[in-house]
Amino acid sequence: MSSSGVLVNPECQSTFQRMAEGKKDLRYIIFKIEDKEVQVDCAVSQEDMGVSGEDYEDNSKAAYEVFVKDLKDRTDGFADCRYAVFDFKFTCSRLGAGASKMDKIVFIQLCPDGASIKKKMVYASSASAIKSSLGTGKILQFQVSDESEMSHKELLGKLSDKYSDK
Repeated sequence: MSSSGVLVNPECQSTFQRMAEGKKDLRYIIFKIEDKEVQVDCAVSQEDMGVSGEDYEDNSKAAYEVFVKDLKDRTDGFADCRYAVFDFKFTCSRLGAGASKMDKIVFIQLCPDGASIKKKMVYASSASAIKSSLGTGKILQFQVSDESEMSHKELLGKLSDKYSDK
């Protein structure tokens, strides 16, 4: 339980495990807090997204745009808070290995400026509960407060900085 008294529904963890462990059938999951509980808002597969093509070639751009649009729709144009995880596939250059295909799950904590202060506080104080239930030690975490911070270019830049050899 988080410091806000919010519980994490066990479905959150089992759905995330489907994404993280082997099966890789899910591309993203959006979570919301409802009735003092973090719940799965949606879990979307590559097939559901209707995106074809090679993810590594466009660094997941097409898939990520579908994800951001869905998140925007579910939050009334980024006026509400959510947690989300996205399976980001990209290519970066690594010393001695050349271009390497990477596959990283990113955790996004969306607390937009337009959301109510109370809601932002609940999401902020419940974040550690969802993160520990998912076991986010191996995933990158981003806090975003507006659409510009969610841009594909911004996220790809952060991932490339972290995983490329400079």
